[in-house]
Amino acid sequence: MKVDYSRFALIAALMLTLRVASVGSQNDKAKSNPPAAPQAKTTQPATHFTQGTITSIDGNRLVINRQVRGKAEQAAFTLNSQTQRSGTLVAGTHVSVQYRENNNENIAAAVRELASEAPVKGGKSAYKPRSKS
Repeated sequence: MKVDYSRFALIAALMLTLRVASVGSQNDKAKSNPPAAPQAKTTQPATHFTQGTITSIDGNRLVINRQVRGKAEQAAFTLNSQTQRSGTLVAGTHVSVQYRENNNENIAAAVRELASEAPVKGGKSAYKPRSKS
């Protein structure tokens, strides 16, 4: 059996050329598009939520009574021009407050009136069972 080494050499050279071209193009892509550097994360102050009843409110300060672990306590918040306000915010109104802590001060980001629940009338039910007849 006669082996034609010239074809074998030609095929091997062709495969080697394609392999080198393939590796070269991958290196070019890596050089032209380096991986994106991780962006520096800006830390936002933690946001907290609470609910309570307004005790006093003026242009720059809000004080509410709230329940913490079954005990009543007062919490004070600073109001500023960025504080979002919605609803009727007067003494006696039940509100939710979104705030952040900054230098041992609670700064309100949003104050919203909570809907008061209508009292439930006793003895009346919307469900009336059918009579079995």
